[in-house]
Amino acid sequence: MKRFQFFSLSVLAALTLAACSPRTSQPAVAFTDYVAMGDSITAGMQSAGLTAQSQDAAFPVLLGRRGGLKITMPEVAGAGCPVPIRSASDPVDPASINTAECDLLHPGVVSSVVAVPGARVADVYTTTDTQVKDPDPLLYSARLYGLVLGHGRTQLQAALALKPKFITLWVGANDVLLPTLRGQLSRATPPDVFRANYAHLLDALTPTGAHIVVLTVPDVTRVPALIPVGLLSLIQKVDSSCDQRHGYFGTPTLISVTGDKKLSCSSASYVSSAEYEQSRTLVNRYNAIIMELAATRGVAVFDVNPLLATLPGRPPIPTPSSPFGSTFSLDGVHPSSNTHRLLAQKLAGFMNASYGTALNTW
Repeated sequence: MKRFQFFSLSVLAALTLAACSPRTSQPAVAFTDYVAMGDSITAGMQSAGLTAQSQDAAFPVLLGRRGGLKITMPEVAGAGCPVPIRSASDPVDPASINTAECDLLHPGVVSSVVAVPGARVADVYTTTDTQVKDPDPLLYSARLYGLVLGHGRTQLQAALALKPKFITLWVGANDVLLPTLRGQLSRATPPDVFRANYAHLLDALTPTGAHIVVLTVPDVTRVPALIPVGLLSLIQKVDSSCDQRHGYFGTPTLISVTGDKKLSCSSASYVSSAEYEQSRTLVNRYNAIIMELAATRGVAVFDVNPLLATLPGRPPIPTPSSPFGSTFSLDGVHPSSNTHRLLAQKLAGFMNASYGTALNTW
């Protein structure tokens, strides 16, 4: 009996010591071979232009630094591609946008950021510098496609060639953004087409075995580039047809307002309250599709909208140097460097939780 009691006490003591001893933690998953796919936000566009400086401030570069990676961007040379807006009082005329003369600061560079400004979901696997369907002059630049991806390659082909172990994919905003800003919701990608395009893309990426994070489509009705009629009325930019109206005009339309010319709420470019809600509903449907498709494929989804909703919107008193506050750049669409920094920080924590990486979250 005493021997049994002694044995039991010995075992109990050993188990107690084992329980109190620090457990050996699992080694962190190495953050390597990271590829960033998407559109202008991922590419680093700010203030309607792409520069080496704005590219270096993009969230993929900042995310890489948090994991000890040096992310090489396809940095553009010169003043920009296209040249960004420098002041809200000196906006860029869309007719003057010219990317034909753009070039790389370091020709021949192979970048792990394959995002191309203007890309819609279908463009990621169909569009090249020589092949594009229904190009939009404000979205598609053959020159940029060639500079970023190389001749004749799609974004998907460029990404797969890099044999990624980590992928971020942020695309879908351009499927609805410009149609909203122009008051042309009928030109937005229908949800069933969006579903087919996004499924095709995920089905091409998941066999790589890479750790994939897809980001949701931002609520495009929240961008300050959509200006309320009430605000435009205060600065006498709309005519009497807008009296008692509660709609919006997008900045692509506002550029056409010069001199005594005023906007009319009877024009096709007027975004009614109903169209505004229609756009928001469409974004929600896109995001429900993304979450559903990702869940069935074991892909992590980072929802950007709760984060973006916490950031400051348009300031009460806009200034030419900061018309949209600290959240957005001077075009009222693309995030500022401040927002890219916050996004990289939050995304690092999400990736740590989702895939066991040890990215710096400070």
